[in-house]
Amino acid sequence: MARIRRLARCRFLPYAEVLRASPPSGVVWIDVSNAAAPPLDQFCPDYPHGGIPVPGMPDRTADSVEGIWQGLKVIRGKTAPRFFEGRGRKRAGTPSGHKFGNSKRLLGLVDARRKIYIPAYRWTLDHRVDPDILNVFIHRAFCGIPQFFYDREDNGLIGKDQPLAHARLLVDHLNQRIDEWLGG
Repeated sequence: MARIRRLARCRFLPYAEVLRASPPSGVVWIDVSNAAAPPLDQFCPDYPHGGIPVPGMPDRTADSVEGIWQGLKVIRGKTAPRFFEGRGRKRAGTPSGHKFGNSKRLLGLVDARRKIYIPAYRWTLDHRVDPDILNVFIHRAFCGIPQFFYDREDNGLIGKDQPLAHARLLVDHLNQRIDEWLGG
C-alpha cells in the first residue's frame, strides 16, 4: 500500500463560525444544508430520497430522515406517520419522547438520536446519496485538501439538548470510510 503523506481528515464546522469568517486559502468549506446547491442538498435530512427504512418499524419506509424523526416524535401522546411522506418538515409542539418499535417506553433525546436519527441518516448516506460525491470528498482528503462541512446548526454532540448538526454525522461517516480504506 502506498504511503499517505498528506491526509487531511474531514472536519465539522459549526455554523456560527461560518458566519464569522471566510475560508482561508486552500481550505474548502462545504455547505450541506437544505440551502446548498444541488447535488450537495441531498445531504440534508429534509431531502426526499424515498425508500428510507424507518428504524424500529421493519415494514415502513419514509421519504426523508427528517420525516422519520418528526413522524416518530410523540407530541400530545401521538406520533405522526404522515410526516414519513414528502420532504422533511418540522412538527409543532413539545415532544415527550420518540416512539421506537412496539415498545411503550419512549426514547429520550440521546437514545432517539442513537436508535433512530443516526441510523436513518447513515443508511441514507450508504444507499441513497450519490457515491461519486462521497468519493470526491474522500479523494480530496487523501490529496491533503482541508474540507470543512457545515449546515445551519452549531451542535455536533448527540448528548447536547440542541438541534444536531447533520454535517457532523457526515464528517464522521467520511472519516470512518477513510479509516476503512487505510485498513484501520
